[in-house]
Amino acid sequence: MMVNNMREQLVKAGYAQNSRPNMQIKGQQFDFEGFDVVTEAEKAIKELQYKDRYGNIKIDVTTSQIRKFLTAVNIVRNKVDLYKAKNKGAESLSKELTAEIKFLKVNLLYQAGRIAAVKQFMTISKLDVIIDSIGDSLSRFVKFTKYVEALVAYNEFFRR
Repeated sequence: MMVNNMREQLVKAGYAQNSRPNMQIKGQQFDFEGFDVVTEAEKAIKELQYKDRYGNIKIDVTTSQIRKFLTAVNIVRNKVDLYKAKNKGAESLSKELTAEIKFLKVNLLYQAGRIAAVKQFMTISKLDVIIDSIGDSLSRFVKFTKYVEALVAYNEFFRR
């Protein structure tokens, strides 16, 4: 029951775009059209869960590890917000912002190379593929940021 309540709150906050439940990847290109950030974030975090030898449900990736990536995403998002304010009605991002978004993948890969749990998190959540598919699209970047926020929220929720 609590999961449904959280889902409703996230949907009201604008994090659910539609009701299609499956992440779709065409080749290595991510399909943003059928992507519901709430459903996919919940599925990704649930997939990371396992029972330890005492029967307790665990998630190896820590909240601080995910939040560290979220902080990097938010820094870029602040720059994108400034860009949107200066360029009213823009649907695509500048080359500089596009490069910064691509650099988020480097940040993620570095953490994944250091910590196995982060690598598992990256693989299950498909964050690396999603970052590659953003390109210069403003709407895709916004959806990506909401997905990362939803991952943090579900990770924290399922830890309690």
